[in-house]
Amino acid sequence: ERAFFGEKEKKMPPKRVNLESDQDTIKEEAMKIVKSEGFKMKRKLDDDELMGALKHASTMLSEMRTSMMEPKTYYELYMLVTDELRHLESYLLDQLEKKGSIGDLYELVQYTGNIVPRLYLLITVGSVFVKAKQVPTRDVLRDLVEMCRGVQHPLRGLFLRNYLLATIKGQLPEGEDGEDGTITDSINFILLNFSEMNKLWVRMQHQGHSRDRKRRETDRMQLRLLVGTNLVRLSQLDGVGANTYKKNILPHLIEQVVSCRDPIAQEYLLESIIQVFPDEFHLVTLEQLLDACVPLHHTVNIKGIVISLIDRLVEYFKRTREGGVVVTEIDLYKVFSTSITSLLENRRTILPEDAVSIQLSLLKLTVECYPSNLEYVDELFKTAKATLATLDITTVHPHTAVCKELESLVLEPFNSFSDLSTVLQIESHGSMYEMFESETRHKLAVDVAKKITDACFAISSDSEAEVVFGTLIRPLGMWKGTL
Repeated sequence: ERAFFGEKEKKMPPKRVNLESDQDTIKEEAMKIVKSEGFKMKRKLDDDELMGALKHASTMLSEMRTSMMEPKTYYELYMLVTDELRHLESYLLDQLEKKGSIGDLYELVQYTGNIVPRLYLLITVGSVFVKAKQVPTRDVLRDLVEMCRGVQHPLRGLFLRNYLLATIKGQLPEGEDGEDGTITDSINFILLNFSEMNKLWVRMQHQGHSRDRKRRETDRMQLRLLVGTNLVRLSQLDGVGANTYKKNILPHLIEQVVSCRDPIAQEYLLESIIQVFPDEFHLVTLEQLLDACVPLHHTVNIKGIVISLIDRLVEYFKRTREGGVVVTEIDLYKVFSTSITSLLENRRTILPEDAVSIQLSLLKLTVECYPSNLEYVDELFKTAKATLATLDITTVHPHTAVCKELESLVLEPFNSFSDLSTVLQIESHGSMYEMFESETRHKLAVDVAKKITDACFAISSDSEAEVVFGTLIRPLGMWKGTL
């Protein structure tokens, strides 16, 4: 097999060393080689000896083949190596400006003896060709993202693909047409890179002995940003609108999230999707996002995902309302209420306190977006009670997690509505108190009485008196416990 620059293939030890002192030793040795070869590479570049420079670059990049480093240590090595590669990239760009061509360099570096150095060099040279408009961007993107499949070691593959994404970042086509490529080419490139990186990331969980599971999970959490960077790049493409996102991007992302069947990946990626894409995109894809939560792994924190989405749209509503803008014709309450009900019905493993917490978040959205629509608030309390009933909960015991969440839910209207008479008009609100035992009812009655006195609220009708004295603070006159 032909080797570039006479490079000899050498086997790298598969053993991974975990001791911190050993990791420091391995890092120091690798970085010493990288600095030495990087220095020699730059000397050759200064002397315009490109072939000699590439030989030292290849030797330097061979350090990226190690299997002995933890993610944190490998990251430090990666940063040093890519910093050295920037000198090579700068030189090649300068040569292109001076000479207009650097020959068949892209084909030449493909003869590098080992695949890891080969692909780092290919990406570096390919990005230079793209920046100099030597070849159509779409061709280079397609070529590089496919060739990176040659590295299937999770740690090495993740950092290699991250280098590809970072190096080509500013050169992605964003127009609707053109010989260089289109926005569709850029979307397809990032989506494919994302899919492959997610597979590598998930694969880490299933390698090694079961006793190392916690360590692998820790490693994966350290590497999650590498995968998430693809989502950030997608969100930064100027040519992507809400319609393109809805039809061409989100379905692919959801397919990857659901099909990987990995709770760490599913939770992190859905949270990332919610955070990195614009609010306007979420408004037109609410049902898609919420429906995607149903088939997720049973250990995924659904509550956090749903509440994150609700909270984000509440903040968006506040900002746009302050600016005098009509937010949306979409009925956020109806969409969320329907999807959440379906979600809770289909995920029987959800904790009751999490179900109530989601309803509490929806209540805050309802009051913020539809403050005059008490029918929605009334319906929400009925739904919350019915949801707990499906979980065989008709009474909540004091000091339990579900009791705490339910207390917050029934007290929230007093915090959200400035006029307490509005709270007294919510028909199903009072029936929620029936779910508590006497100790909790008395505690709630004290809280409500304090809110009424603090607001200097004056009862103005018999119906209000009936709600206040007949339901809300009635336990104060009948409680048999101790203060």
